[in-house]
Amino acid sequence: MSERVEVTVTAPAYWAEHVEELAQQHLASASSNRVVEHPTGELVDLKRRAVLTAPRLWVYYPKALREGLRTASHLKLPAEDRLVFTVSEAAALLGISRSFAYEAAKKGEIPTMHIGRRILVPKAALERLLSGEQETHGDS
Repeated sequence: MSERVEVTVTAPAYWAEHVEELAQQHLASASSNRVVEHPTGELVDLKRRAVLTAPRLWVYYPKALREGLRTASHLKLPAEDRLVFTVSEAAALLGISRSFAYEAAKKGEIPTMHIGRRILVPKAALERLLSGEQETHGDS
């Protein structure tokens, strides 16, 4: 079984504007876990980061990568402190594009709730989804 490779990007707002450089220099050849920091060594808010799984695949999807990094740079609280996420925030946490997340939410593959016109993803339901627990519907 191969090891799951992750690349943690600590300055997602910067790298969202430099996706090609990120992809070619840090993702294309990633064969082990690594951290990609701001190239100047500038101190960054460690709460604002993105973790990319399967980094070599992101090289082929620069538009989705840019969108995910932009979303990650705008998360307001650390994930561990949130009870709900917007679909865009859930997309960033899952490492998928915003449009794919909305499509999955529409199909019921990502659990959602509605408050007014807002579509939210409950943290607890997202954790159950990621752990492989099945949601039960109807009477037990």
